Amino acid sequence: MVDSDAMRKTFLVPEIKPLDQYDFQRARVCASLGWLLAKSYGNAENVPEELREPFYSDQYEQEHIKPPVTRLLLSSDLYCRVCGLVLGGEGGAPRDNAALLQLLACRGVSLQEQDVPVTEADLRHKPIKMGAHLAVIDGLMSLCAMETMSAAKMPSGLEKFGGGSQWENAVLYWVNKCNHLLRETTEREQLHRLQPGSELAPAQPSIRYRKDKMLPKQTPTFPLVASVKDLSNGCAIAALVHFYCPSLLRLEDVCLKDTMSVADSLYNLQLIQEFCQSCLNSCCPLALEDLLYTPPTLKLNIMAFMAELFGWFEVRKPDFVRPKEPVDLEDPSGLSDCTTPTSANSNSASPAFVFKQHFLPISSPLSPGGGSGERRRRLRRCWDCWGLCSHTHLYM
Repeated sequence: MVDSDAMRKTFLVPEIKPLDQYDFQRARVCASLGWLLAKSYGNAENVPEELREPFYSDQYEQEHIKPPVTRLLLSSDLYCRVCGLVLGGEGGAPRDNAALLQLLACRGVSLQEQDVPVTEADLRHKPIKMGAHLAVIDGLMSLCAMETMSAAKMPSGLEKFGGGSQWENAVLYWVNKCNHLLRETTEREQLHRLQPGSELAPAQPSIRYRKDKMLPKQTPTFPLVASVKDLSNGCAIAALVHFYCPSLLRLEDVCLKDTMSVADSLYNLQLIQEFCQSCLNSCCPLALEDLLYTPPTLKLNIMAFMAELFGWFEVRKPDFVRPKEPVDLEDPSGLSDCTTPTSANSNSASPAFVFKQHFLPISSPLSPGGGSGERRRRLRRCWDCWGLCSHTHLYM
């Protein structure tokens, strides 16, 4: 059982690259290699230090892939070992890249670089053809996600939703299903509090306040997810973490507003990253910018991360995973609520694209101490001081 004290770490206000300085291709290389090496070594914490950052800068300040990383990629051992681990020993690991490419093709995973099929010669080529190797990593991520999502039965009709592959549609359905259940549970609890005679009903105030001085209580907003872009503010993912691990992430610690600012989104995304690092063996190979900007080049990486969360919450189910209520994913009731996005979803687009300059200071540590709620309140106050948030508390 993971104790909530594991979540009590010092938060840093992050330095985020503005969109015009964010290198999409570099981000893809880092995220893809991070996933590959974590799978190969068991988890990200076991990856050797010299391999964790794949790039180095030469004397002209040009970035290149480190030679140890290049040697690993040019060897078929790394890909074949990961493939064997993904398939769980089913039929054994492929012997070489030729067998790997054939296995992936038999599984329906097509590997192409700029619409040209990847060949064994491409994977041996020197200097390294990084595009071909990224295509192989994409194929392995897809295979891993397919194997993970196949562990649960899903209702029929998901192929009509989302326009993605079957496993991607299943991921979006799962996220929406859990957020739908969480919204219903939250609404029931709020109605119960308002019932006369309920122990949760608020006591009648003994002091009168002017109506214009009373702040309205904000109701949490649970967004419907229709695409990867809808995950960029962290609302759906953080709510999902709370649903499965309510003792480790309280709902009131998640920012769930109808209109999310960049600071609100970063706050949620930091909660998610911290949870993955503390409780899920650092299973998130994505940077804050990757999750915030959600570029098309990282769609597969982000969806593979979501499938990884599904594996933790619905397949492995460690002791600290205790969902608020049972989830019957095969139950088709409410399917339309989980697969029909509303056009008025204000959370559907990342607010980060309006920024072109640095909008957060260089990382400055917050004082440790106190519980996770106190730490998050300090983080929120720190953001307030920089003028990024308009309210210290989202809702009480």
